[in-house]
Amino acid sequence: MIRFDRGLTLLVGVLLVALGLLMIDWHYQWVLQDYPAEVSTDAATEVVTAAWFPWAFAAAGVVLGLIGLVWLVAHLRRRGPSTLRLRTSDQSGRVQADLRSVADAAAARLEDLAAVTAVTGTVVTIRSRPVIQLRGRIDPVASVTSITEAAETCSQDLAEAFPDGAVTCRILVDSPRRGRARRQSNVRVR
Repeated sequence: MIRFDRGLTLLVGVLLVALGLLMIDWHYQWVLQDYPAEVSTDAATEVVTAAWFPWAFAAAGVVLGLIGLVWLVAHLRRRGPSTLRLRTSDQSGRVQADLRSVADAAAARLEDLAAVTAVTGTVVTIRSRPVIQLRGRIDPVASVTSITEAAETCSQDLAEAFPDGAVTCRILVDSPRRGRARRQSNVRVR
């Protein structure tokens, strides 16, 4: 999806630059000298006043709306898989890890190791790979060193659980809540 978005953005950008260059050349006539002095809108008026135009315009609007909806749905944040088939699986059986349980256990471990409250563990997919994401709020009396050590410990625990690197860890620690003002400070350990 990222490649499609970038390709489409590049295409639209190239078309807009080409249109801009064409308009500049039409005004100054540096490259082409045979532009008409006046532009006639008679052909466009005939098309717009035709009996079929409102129906075609409405159909094009519906199609563009559906394309926009599909594009928006494709960009919704997707939750990661609930299970992961491990490489130790073979013809005699399948070995799977329950990633949601792993995320819950990692969240509980982070909450035990550091002064972080309300830690939640979720599984998200980032670049086609499952990522255990832990998110919590730092206690106002906690030190940065203790939070960093706890985050590194949890990250190492998950790296040892999945030595092939099939699952990575992301830890986000938000600042404590203070009334309505919300500031966020993230610590990421991979």
